[in-house]
Amino acid sequence: MIHFIRELFFPEVCVVCNRPLSTGEKIICRKCLYDLPLTHYEFDNKNALARQLQVRTKLHKAIALMFYGKFLSSSKLIHALKYKGRKEIGPLLAQYLTEPLSKDPPDIIIPIPLHPEKRKLRGYNQTEGIAQTLANELGSSYHNEILIKTLHNPSQTKKKPLERDRNVQKVFDVKNKNLIRNKHILLVDDVITTGSTISHAANELYKHGAGKISVACLAFKKD
Repeated sequence: MIHFIRELFFPEVCVVCNRPLSTGEKIICRKCLYDLPLTHYEFDNKNALARQLQVRTKLHKAIALMFYGKFLSSSKLIHALKYKGRKEIGPLLAQYLTEPLSKDPPDIIIPIPLHPEKRKLRGYNQTEGIAQTLANELGSSYHNEILIKTLHNPSQTKKKPLERDRNVQKVFDVKNKNLIRNKHILLVDDVITTGSTISHAANELYKHGAGKISVACLAFKKD
């Protein structure tokens, strides 16, 4: 009864267009879901995300679900996921990546970490829900304790590419190194812009014995 009353006076609305959701819709209405700026990338080393990351790190494969941009609907989803407590957006969208990833499933899935201070401030790490969902669907091992962030560096949001690169140098460390030796690791992030953060994370994992590293993200800002 309480749920019915809440839905009657405060109906759940679409994160993108802010219209009330219809029966069977969750988080995003069908129209906005249909209109998402999907990349249609395969999980390979030839798409634009893979080519951009290959400049900075040795990469096995990469995939991004959506393109990211200021005026694209994907930006509203990512903003709500990161800053408005809508943790459920990550697992929902992650499900659309499982089919292409299943063709070459990783041994281990690792979310890009937040520094403990930032995690405490936000209350959660938005990439963990994405990574956990993929691990559950693919049957891969999920680890959020292997890669850690040791420095609380400033936000990347308004930084230029060179500043972003300097901002993430030497901020990652690797624990339980024996778990990653010669393994295929999938690094997971919510959004990738320049690729600085995820490339430095990959290079740190390679330094400690990772076999091959792939990348998956919900959104990608193409150069």
